[in-house]
Amino acid sequence: MRLQQPIHVDKPVQSIKLRISAIDVPLSAAVLVTDIQLQSGEQASGVVPNPAEVGTTPTREQYRNGVINPGLKVVALSNAGKATPVTMQVRGQGPVKVGSYRFGPLNGQATADGVKHTASHGYGLVPIVTERQDLNLDTEITARAHLRLGWIERE
Repeated sequence: MRLQQPIHVDKPVQSIKLRISAIDVPLSAAVLVTDIQLQSGEQASGVVPNPAEVGTTPTREQYRNGVINPGLKVVALSNAGKATPVTMQVRGQGPVKVGSYRFGPLNGQATADGVKHTASHGYGLVPIVTERQDLNLDTEITARAHLRLGWIERE
């Protein structure tokens, strides 16, 4: 069983304490807490397994390029067999937010790599293409920008 609970705060989090309790569990049962996932960002991507743990293998590379405009959503078509992280490259000026990843004010190019867990600018959650779903990303920008999304499909 997986439990998900979003927590929204208005300022940076200094520390987190978790208290897990089980109520009304029969004496013959056991409760094991095996994994806790804390995820930054405003949008929960759900449970996404680590590719190394589930034994998926990389297949072909996919890229989506386009110009993003203020107030418009990005939809990157995908039919990936398994969940996979995305690499984003943005070129533009002014504050840029794609999905829940905040690049901050840009004057040129920035990159956020979900595979390597690296970024040249900003902070947040790099999008994940979920199994058999298109990638839908809200944007917050003040001027047109160019976005390149890339991922390696997994099977």
